Amino acid sequence: MKKPLITILVIILLSVGTFFGYEYVTEPKIVDGVMSKNIDEKGEPIDVTTTFAPGDTIYFSAKQNRFWTDKAQVVWYKGEIATENRFLVEEEVIVNKANYFTANLSVPEGLEEGHYGVTIYVKGSEIMETNAEFDVKK
Repeated sequence: MKKPLITILVIILLSVGTFFGYEYVTEPKIVDGVMSKNIDEKGEPIDVTTTFAPGDTIYFSAKQNRFWTDKAQVVWYKGEIATENRFLVEEEVIVNKANYFTANLSVPEGLEEGHYGVTIYVKGSEIMETNAEFDVKK
């Protein structure tokens, strides 16, 4: 009687472990992309917004969701998020102490008014993890 019960429990535990292991590996490795006007001393976004003035420094931050993910690629777009609208690709964005990947965009002469987007990928991957959109207005 004990042997079949133990076998069933082992099968259940292995199934549950496999399910959660699969979920952990396949879920997004970078999440919660936000735009902000600044970051604090730890590297967390503050003054979160989606509207900026042409002369603002614009920060994109996304949270690390897997401890082994420590490098990312950030791509900036003018207009909708589409390959032909890319205008800046940052290859080596490293996670900070607050477990955020942060990239900033600052143009000395100021950004043109319009709609923009930004995406983030784990370095070496073509799968977009998260994105954000924002507007530049005078």
